[in-house]
Parts: sequence; structure tokens; C-alpha cells
Amino acid sequence: MKCYDTGILQSYIDGELSPEMMKKVSNHLDKCKVCQSEFDKLLELNQWEIELRNQDIQRDPIDVEKAWNKLEYNLNNQNIISKIRGVFMNMNKSKLKKITTVTMAALTIMALPMAAKGVQSLFSTYVLEDSIVNETLVREDGTVVDGTKDGQFQTLDEKITDKDITVHLTDLYVSESRVSVNYRIEDKNGNLVPIEYDTKGLDLKDDGIKDGKQVDDPEYYLDKKEGTFSVLTFLQSEEGRSPFELFKDGNKLEIGVRELGEKTEGTITFVGFNPLEYPVNLDININKIGKVSGSWNGQIEINPNK
Repeated sequence: MKCYDTGILQSYIDGELSPEMMKKVSNHLDKCKVCQSEFDKLLELNQWEIELRNQDIQRDPIDVEKAWNKLEYNLNNQNIISKIRGVFMNMNKSKLKKITTVTMAALTIMALPMAAKGVQSLFSTYVLEDSIVNETLVREDGTVVDGTKDGQFQTLDEKITDKDITVHLTDLYVSESRVSVNYRIEDKNGNLVPIEYDTKGLDLKDDGIKDGKQVDDPEYYLDKKEGTFSVLTFLQSEEGRSPFELFKDGNKLEIGVRELGEKTEGTITFVGFNPLEYPVNLDININKIGKVSGSWNGQIEINPNK
């Protein structure tokens, strides 16, 4: 497992990477303790920088040794180190610094409402046990965002089909500050499509295949001499867009986006620090699924008040 340098990790924090690279780095952070540690240090440095700016102490002489001693102390205090898991895009530094850690006890508590539903689905697990969304977003004033406040599950059966492949939206969860949607990528018989990639003509860095099975997105060189590379995602959209986006009155909502699940069946969550103003629209914008090019485009209004 190759680690990322601090430049890539800082670009991840700043949201300056492509959506594909954001997902790749996020997946790596979930598995690599070395990069997690480096990421924590960078995040703490960013927090320190923001606090300096907010307090306007840049205008005064800074006791560098004292500042670094304080920073080192903070880095060793695991209770205040922020950890991010999963994909969170479009959150600036002042918001990133407010995402904090949770305990396993919190996960157990979050699982309790499942009994009321009778059957625990994978989607409801992703919603109710997603501690990153439900318990670790903290506003600037210190109040915690409740990712399940006024939450309700709804069944969807929205399908967009092209080239015998269907993007099937099956479930919806709506709360005060979040929208979670479950999707399946199905063939004409309703089965999940195979995970395959069109790597023809690409200078592959890693094909993502382990023991004969596609387990990860392929990586390919943009410039082998410079060592720059990108990631080939299973769901692709036109440049500058993402496969799933949330809009309000024609404007894209710049809020956090988190993905859980597999490439052919997963949950995408849009979550903000402030209550969403419903109705909002979910835009589907996909022009390639695996090896198949096509057009899977649509818009669904989401309004929990109806």
C-alpha cells in the first residue's frame, strides 16, 4: 500500500482534488494508520492557522516556540484530534476543523432505533449507524448537528435506463440537515451488473485487481515521468460534475457528500451544518458505467413535507 505525501493530503483537506482522487485518498485513510496520523497532524495545523486568523494575532509578534509546544501538546491529546472517514467534499477548513471523533458506545446507541423498523436493511444501517454524519458534525458555535433530527425513511422506485443498464434509486432518508439515497446499478434482469472498467489506451499504474477479482478502482498515469496519476471510477459523469448532486432553485448545494457501500449498490449522503430548505432536487448525471457509455440523466424532487 503506497502512502500519499503531505501535498496530496493537504489538497484533500482543502477540497482541491478531483472527485475521483478525493474518493481514493479517503479510502486509503480508512486503511492506513500512517497516513491517518499524518492527516491528523495536517488537520491540526490547519485548525491552528484558522484560529490565529480568527483571533487576528497575525498582526502581533508570535512566540513560535510557545506556539509549537502548544501544537505538540494538542497533537498528543487524542480527545481533540479530528478524524475524517469517507468522502466529504466541499467543506472548507473552518468547517473541517469541527468534525470530531466518536466512540463505539455511540454506534451502539445509534443502532437502537433499528428494532422499531423490524427488519434491518443495509440502507437503514448506513443511515442510522453512520456516526460520521450523525454525531461528528459540529457548528462554529459548538452545537452538534443531529443528522437524524426529524428523519424519515421513504421507499423509492425511480429508474433511469440506457444500454440495458438501469440506475435504480430504491430508498430515501430525509432529515433536517441531510438527504441519503440508496442506488443499485442493475442489468435488464434486475441483477447487479458486473464491476468492469474500460482501461483501453490507459497507462495503468494499478489495475485494482487482486486474486483475479476487481476490488478497487484502477489507477492510471497522467504523466508517468512526473508521477502524476488519476483514478478511473465506476460511475462517471461529464467533466466538472458528479454522478449525484443536490440542487436548490437551480443552484448546486455546496455541502458535504459521503459515499458508503459497493460500486454497484451504495448509499450517497448529502449533509450540511444547517437545516436544508426543502424542496430540493437530486440530479443524476452519469455518462459511463463501467465499460458502457450512455446517458443516465434525471432529476427527482425531494420534499419530506409532501
